[in-house]
Amino acid sequence: MMKTRCLYDPPDLSDGERVLVTRFWPRGTSRARLCIAEWMKVLAPSATLLSDWRNGRISWEEYEDRYRAEMASQGAVIATLAFRARHSTVTLLCYEREGDPHCHRYLLKKLIEATGFKTSQRFT
Repeated sequence: MMKTRCLYDPPDLSDGERVLVTRFWPRGTSRARLCIAEWMKVLAPSATLLSDWRNGRISWEEYEDRYRAEMASQGAVIATLAFRARHSTVTLLCYEREGDPHCHRYLLKKLIEATGFKTSQRFT
């Protein structure tokens, strides 16, 4: 199963394997506090893409297109997460608050789902 959460939310037992997918480490936050299994910064948007979005130079639609293009070279990493999500719970962590639709972790979750299975299914 695949889940998404804000990295500032306290860890929950239902999170399973927590994976940080940010380009930059959260300032003043320890790895122990985040309880992460892994930091996959290659799945974060580039600094240029983040800057363009945050400074209003591009629309969300352009952000989505550019993020997908950046992730085209990360197929093996995305497939690895998809495999892990088939067998256990994986939670993608980013800075944006849960429910904010403008976060790459939702786009990433869709890319993972596009690998040919639904992350809400469990295979045993």
